[in-house]
Amino acid sequence: MRVAIPTRSERISPVFDSSGQVLLVDFEDRQERSRCVAPLPGDSLAGRVTRLKELGVAVLICGGISRTLRQMIEADGIRVYPWTAGPVDEVLEAYREGRLHEARWLMPGCSDPCRTGTRSDRCRGAQPARPGRRSGSPKGEPDTGR
Repeated sequence: MRVAIPTRSERISPVFDSSGQVLLVDFEDRQERSRCVAPLPGDSLAGRVTRLKELGVAVLICGGISRTLRQMIEADGIRVYPWTAGPVDEVLEAYREGRLHEARWLMPGCSDPCRTGTRSDRCRGAQPARPGRRSGSPKGEPDTGR
């Protein structure tokens, strides 16, 4: 299985949409077999998705990613682990051992619902709703949907 991780200075790149390269790691029986670096096109989101497919990527572990790009990648059958942060080698070890869900690998300010996609508003930096307000409603506007 081939895993792709956008890198910057031995760490996961903070935003996949603008990353210039990915580290490709091939795993067989949960053991790393090889790695190499491949450039990513910067011209379009569709070009990035096409490149991941050409490279044979099955899993993308990345930092921030736009909702549109994530949906395009997942629609092509690639598993995405977004909002991940940390040194590349440590993150790869956590992935290999099934520990990537641990809070220590989440980007600062992100919670587990961000990774699962169940609360994407929180992933975009929105503050949790205060009692009596809908998330994202203008200040002072009551939550009338209850």
